[in-house]
Amino acid sequence: MNDRHFILSMHILTLMAKNSDEWLSSEFISGSINVNPVLVRKELSNLSKHGFIQTKEGKNGGSRLNKPAEKIMLSEVYASVYNQTLLGKLLADPNPKCCVGKKINENINELSSSIEEVVLKQLQTQSLMEFSEKF
Repeated sequence: MNDRHFILSMHILTLMAKNSDEWLSSEFISGSINVNPVLVRKELSNLSKHGFIQTKEGKNGGSRLNKPAEKIMLSEVYASVYNQTLLGKLLADPNPKCCVGKKINENINELSSSIEEVVLKQLQTQSLMEFSEKF
């Protein structure tokens, strides 16, 4: 994953775990992350879609965790934002007559899958609660 979605989601969820009794506004969250609230709202939408958070509109609205932080595994968060191979996009059209070009995508896929297994195995061992206790 070569983008910031996992890190943004982890920041948001950790902030919510640390403030579990409060509805946090996207402005408050964006101030903590120091990014535009629009980026936060996109992440909030995805987190809500995957059942991690609930949102409430209105003057006293905001977002908060939908389930206890100890029941959210980091591997679940990772899976909710993962959208491409870990090592990046494959080459669109390598030369099939080249000894490297004809197998580069296949071999990169195998390498990426191996790395992905290690990452997921590590993330499956830690809950959001355990992660948030580091702060």
